Amino acid sequence: MIRIITIVLISFASLVPYLVIFNRWLDVGNDLAGWISIALGWIVTPILLLHFWKAKPSPEVIPVDINDPIIQKLIDRSRSELNRFLAGLEEGKKEAYVKFPYKFGDEIEHVWGLAHSIKDGCVIVSLESNPVGEVTEEVYERLSIDLDSLEDWMLVDRSGKTYGGYSILGLAKVYTRDYGRLPKAYTRDLDRFVDFSWPEKN
Repeated sequence: MIRIITIVLISFASLVPYLVIFNRWLDVGNDLAGWISIALGWIVTPILLLHFWKAKPSPEVIPVDINDPIIQKLIDRSRSELNRFLAGLEEGKKEAYVKFPYKFGDEIEHVWGLAHSIKDGCVIVSLESNPVGEVTEEVYERLSIDLDSLEDWMLVDRSGKTYGGYSILGLAKVYTRDYGRLPKAYTRDLDRFVDFSWPEKN
């Protein structure tokens, strides 16, 4: 909204310098200078500003390539520390979450689920994310997800302190690489994570 308001204000303010240029400097006449200034100020200027001044998307909705080296590195880290998640789930003192690929309709999405227990090499979960694709009735029941397919995990204590969650770090790294600085609200949310800091320390 601030972006749009700023563009509108700039467009209106640009009429004066355009009038000065075309009327006084180029001496094209009052009427013609007025029409040219209106065309440039109210049509050309906002179009150019909208084109070059892109609104940055929210980190939660940017598309992320699962094969991105940044993401793959952090998936590997998460999987290498899976024993921490299993111990935390068994202890039962923290809320446990897992991220995994699941097919909704024709598309595979990477979603979060609340973990309940481990059975026969699988984690039993309830879906927490809101998928984009088609959702069948079975999804609203508890799902059995192979431990080997997990991409991330989180353990959250009562204070909100969060262990794991490396894909969240990956999202932050991809966002800053592709779009620049993270929004402040998202940066503040990263403070709850124990296993990494943001911005990352060298």
